[in-house]
Amino acid sequence: MILVGGIGLPWLRDLDYGTQWIVRVREEQWPADVLLEDLSYSAHRVLHTLQDLKPSRVVLVGCMPRHVDPPGTIRRYRLDLSPPSLEEVHERLAEAVMGIVDLDHTMVVVRHWQAFPPDTIIVEVEPEDGEFGLGFSDTVEATVAVVAAIVRREVERPADV
Repeated sequence: MILVGGIGLPWLRDLDYGTQWIVRVREEQWPADVLLEDLSYSAHRVLHTLQDLKPSRVVLVGCMPRHVDPPGTIRRYRLDLSPPSLEEVHERLAEAVMGIVDLDHTMVVVRHWQAFPPDTIIVEVEPEDGEFGLGFSDTVEATVAVVAAIVRREVERPADV
């Protein structure tokens, strides 16, 4: 089974990308072995979800402000599964308990407990607008179909390619 998970911050425009992206593409035709899930909840709960599902491949989708690329930039990369420092895990878990939900928190916690499969891909977009509200900025809105095409290629490619 291949898990495609969206991670977003509700009510924060572009930062809610993963959540809203999953809502938009859920009705499209996907291969039978693909499970699309909103993973916009605390990192330790995502960890338990992955431990229960044991997917052969994971593709995570979200918006993360890296401040190195212009807004709307799409980054696709294979997740480095090296364990994070214990200090970083502790910090991220403490923030997760306080309600922080984002792609980075999830990646740190799940990597620490080695629950990601070796074939884990991240597709993230540089946000433009993280203010309170609904809907994406025009710049980020323009990425929705492109990200869907990237994710589709990821789930349809042979394993370990």
